[in-house]
Amino acid sequence: MMQDNESEFKKKYVYIFCFFYTVQGLYNGIQWIILPIYLITVVENIDFATILQIFSIAILPWSLKFLIGLINDKFGSKKYGRRKPWIFAFGIWTALSFIITGIGLNLIEGNAILSFMLICSLMWNIGFAIADTALDGLILDVTPKDYLGKVQGYTWSMNTAFYMAGGIILGLVFFILNAIPLLFIVEGILVFIACAFPFYIKETPLSKEIKVLRNLKKIIINRTNWKVLIFSFIDSIPYSIVSLAYGLLVIIYMPNSPIEAQVTSLSLTSESLDLFIIYSILGALGGVGVIVGCVITGKIADIKRRSAVFLAQIMYIPFLCISVLFRGPIFLGIVMMIILGIGQGAITTSYQAIRGDIAKNYPEMDSTYYALIVSFLNGGQMFGYALSALLLTVFSKYFFEFYLIYFWIIIIMAGFQTLSLLVFLTINPTEYEFSRNLESKSQKGEI
Repeated sequence: MMQDNESEFKKKYVYIFCFFYTVQGLYNGIQWIILPIYLITVVENIDFATILQIFSIAILPWSLKFLIGLINDKFGSKKYGRRKPWIFAFGIWTALSFIITGIGLNLIEGNAILSFMLICSLMWNIGFAIADTALDGLILDVTPKDYLGKVQGYTWSMNTAFYMAGGIILGLVFFILNAIPLLFIVEGILVFIACAFPFYIKETPLSKEIKVLRNLKKIIINRTNWKVLIFSFIDSIPYSIVSLAYGLLVIIYMPNSPIEAQVTSLSLTSESLDLFIIYSILGALGGVGVIVGCVITGKIADIKRRSAVFLAQIMYIPFLCISVLFRGPIFLGIVMMIILGIGQGAITTSYQAIRGDIAKNYPEMDSTYYALIVSFLNGGQMFGYALSALLLTVFSKYFFEFYLIYFWIIIIMAGFQTLSLLVFLTINPTEYEFSRNLESKSQKGEI
């Protein structure tokens, strides 16, 4: 079966996958970088909490990816396959949502924009959550094991590049042109194109009958799957917090910082726009590191899965622990931001390849399996935000310098990162490693 997949897998598929995730990365950049800055400029005295409330509601569809995966695995088209109809249909949904947003922003003013953007962003996320789940399944269906690491690395790189750098560059261009509404329309057109291209991919034929309950039972009772879900949840706890906290650390201790070192909370006004842009640029530099980590580790993962994980974790965890020492001058902060980005990209790519390998054990339900993992990843990030907020509140009572608060939060996050590695190591390599590597270890008596 693997040989058949390799003979059918074409290079253009990688370009199609990468283009989809490029457009998705731009969507993330619009949502997480451009939209907050835009709202700050058009809504007077907007509070940071209001922006977070919009986000928290808008991303709710992503918590339903498991159910979306179940439906996507069960229902499809005999003519077009299981994945492509879902990708295209909800690509149209998402494209129209962005176009409507762009048109509406030219007609609506004042605080009414907040309600309008809440509805529109919820609509984008419904569409992208469904299309993304289906595309994840399509990648797993058609990509051979020997290419999965590289494909995951390339797609994640493009997503990150256009989330951070692309979002900032395009955002600044459209800000200068005073044409942010046009950016939403352009994104809508790109979404339509990205969701149409997968029709050029030869999809695995639709099974006559997919036994959802039987396959779901297999997933649930397998202890390995629970280990995968647990280490995925734990691994994602530090992910967003590290970038957010370290970015603030660098800004707070940079020369002529707009933030006092004792401040632990922020309320954004239009005068805070420069701060937001500085933070976004730092994030873009971290994104460069993520791209490097993704590409390099993707190639290593396609040689040895387990070695890629070790390399990523061994590089990342020590630098995470000493990152507090790189709070100034700003040049050192930039260097550390890139290093942390490389580590995050390396860990994500190496783990993603392994998750994909294990998901392939359930060919009829690989989309559901992968969506379940993503749900746990999202849950870990939400838990990380909540825990960090609690730790920030507690530590601020005992420490008055932000770098001390940062240090203890990061040490705890490094502990979670180490714990995720320990859980991962309990998984039998036969579940994901290349047979050639297992045979080599067997000959040496290591397994």
